[in-house]
Amino acid sequence: MTIEKVVTSSTTGTFTARIQGRPDFAPTRVNVYFDGEYYHCSGSEAGLDPDVFRTLYFNVRRNPSTEPATFHEMLYIAKSGHDLEKATAKDGTFTIDFDTAAQHYKMSFHVVVNDPY
Repeated sequence: MTIEKVVTSSTTGTFTARIQGRPDFAPTRVNVYFDGEYYHCSGSEAGLDPDVFRTLYFNVRRNPSTEPATFHEMLYIAKSGHDLEKATAKDGTFTIDFDTAAQHYKMSFHVVVNDPY
């Protein structure tokens, strides 16, 4: 595998998600980077208490330039004190647009997680 330039973003803009039965997700920290094969997109929502946080993480595979990037995996982790929620999605409806040269990343998604643990 050839390693290409890693794109690290001092991200600005918005990252929001609606999670059924939970408050809307509005992260305080967002990160996007490219490792040569996958785009890694994450948002973390945390306050002053280190035992209370929520994180959404997306792993998107870059395809040859003639094909759009494809969704690989989404992870959701939430912790509140001793309560821990985790969910993983491997498919869903995704719209992904990564303009690496302009460092503009846009993604919308809809997933249904069955049997979260």
